[in-house]
Amino acid sequence: MIYFLCSYRKVCMWIILSTIILRFPLLSAQNRSFGTLPLIQNGKLIVKQEGNLNHTAEFSRLIHIYNNLVSARGDMRYKVPTLLLKDVEGFVAFIDYSSNEIIFEKKAYDVCDKYGDDAFAFLLGHELTHYYEKHAWRSSFTRENSDLEIGKELRGIDDQIVNETEADYLGGLLCYTAGYGLFDNGADVISDLYKAYGLEELIPGYPSLTDRIELSKRSAEKLKSLVDVFDMANYLLVIGRYEEAFSYFDYILNYYQSRELYNNVGVAAVLSAMELFDESELTFKYVTTLDTEFNGSKSIGDSNEKKIQLLQQAILHFNASITLDPEYAPAYLNKANAYALLQDWEKATFYLLQEALPAAQKSPQKFAKTLSDIIVLEGIILAKTNKIEEAKSKFEEAIKLENEIAKYNLAVLNKSANSTLEESTSTIKFEEISGTSLNDFYDELIVDDKKVIQLDDQITFFQQNPVHGNCRIFLSKHNDKKSYTTFMFTADAYDGLTGKNIKLGDSLKTLESKYGKPKNILETTIGQYWHYDQIVFLIEKNIVKKWFNYDTRILNF
Repeated sequence: MIYFLCSYRKVCMWIILSTIILRFPLLSAQNRSFGTLPLIQNGKLIVKQEGNLNHTAEFSRLIHIYNNLVSARGDMRYKVPTLLLKDVEGFVAFIDYSSNEIIFEKKAYDVCDKYGDDAFAFLLGHELTHYYEKHAWRSSFTRENSDLEIGKELRGIDDQIVNETEADYLGGLLCYTAGYGLFDNGADVISDLYKAYGLEELIPGYPSLTDRIELSKRSAEKLKSLVDVFDMANYLLVIGRYEEAFSYFDYILNYYQSRELYNNVGVAAVLSAMELFDESELTFKYVTTLDTEFNGSKSIGDSNEKKIQLLQQAILHFNASITLDPEYAPAYLNKANAYALLQDWEKATFYLLQEALPAAQKSPQKFAKTLSDIIVLEGIILAKTNKIEEAKSKFEEAIKLENEIAKYNLAVLNKSANSTLEESTSTIKFEEISGTSLNDFYDELIVDDKKVIQLDDQITFFQQNPVHGNCRIFLSKHNDKKSYTTFMFTADAYDGLTGKNIKLGDSLKTLESKYGKPKNILETTIGQYWHYDQIVFLIEKNIVKKWFNYDTRILNF
């Protein structure tokens, strides 16, 4: 099963929440609060009581958000810090590395409460990023080796601002991939916390409140850039531009690593490799494609060596995902699938039945779709090794679990004339948003020079500023193929209609009545993509939350 990290919420300003946090003077030097620097230690800090508030409704809300963030990161190599809610004043939030605890203060909770769950997620995501990125290492090393020359040199290097800024934008990306919107009330929260904790605008020896707000804005720009690349990767994956999607995901891995991200990069590599197969080699639909409609080979004469290289590269990414979380069943399934495409039936069977199956069975509700796809892949392996009757039995077993790919594969095995998944009805070409179509965009090709990102020697990412505030345009340029792949997507508050009169907020039933069955459906962490010709709808809780129009064309440039 493929897990796509496609949380399409409002892209807003991520703030350096770290900049407003206090630190108790009695804590060890390893403790890192959210502050770019610790505030003055003048002995005037207030301690109310040490009893924790983990029995309260406030903590239940906090721990739910915290667990979502930990799950999204998917790094189970180390023990996850214990979360505590305490009635103390001084830090806002911090990690106590000696006890492996994250302490969240009740006073800070009350300040952030009016901003909603996103504010709590960002605070917690920031501290978790400190933990996962091991930002405590240098301060600990410097203190323990202060008598050595290297210790003195490191002490002279002020990397704390760098670490805090990194925790801001990587913590923000963690929140984004966990399904939380990007926080847009940074300045207000900073001001509110300064006021609540009795801090002045200027504190001798420390950045001013104004500077801290400005630092937060710069960090926000970095986060927004990463989120845009991340979103573009998923847009490309949805419409089948697998090779380009791989480049975008790979770019993100330079900054941020998670279990699902490694898995998705591997998936992009597998799907890219599948485009190089001859049609006769892909008579069955493989589970890596999940609910997608795989339309046969798109072979362009690439060597068999490239196909094998891509699959081997995918396996390395699945291994990285498994290293982060040895119980992450989808990565084992996708690894087995890659070996099946390599026709290494022994390894494919081993990782499928000895690794993927036990992992999925530990959490059958969470990995229900994975369990179904395991049966499908086992059926493919049996069919490919001439165990036809056993293969049919497996496909029939998966069909009882409502697996659409199993229905297709059984039809192929039975040589049925109707071995196709249901296709979509045709849609209106060149849909418009705010009276603008992608054809209009191509007429001028105006992009924002400040937002150009060169991902590698072949792929360049461009953006166009919002059209009347109602839509944005992303463009991926592929040098070798001389192609442009372009997306025009709606803003959150867009009140216009599609060519068939669908608006944001319409029900899934209304969408299906006007557009029919989609070409394919892709599951995301927050909903589904319904993919039609040149238009894709993001569905959350059976409601249309966003749509984007897309087009790929060859141009001389």
